[in-house]
Amino acid sequence: MPSFKCKNIGMDCPFETSAPTEAELEQKIADHARSVHNIKTLDKDMWMKIKKTIK
Repeated sequence: MPSFKCKNIGMDCPFETSAPTEAELEQKIADHARSVHNIKTLDKDMWMKIKKTIK
């Protein structure tokens, strides 16, 4: 199951999540970025950084 941690991209944030598919995980990450970090849209460079840390 793919998982993600905010701290793995250098954020000072304890957020960790996982999902059955990478698409569902990406949605959870985008929702978290919007609601907690006030990042309305994750740009291509940020997605590349995120995807490198998904396990």
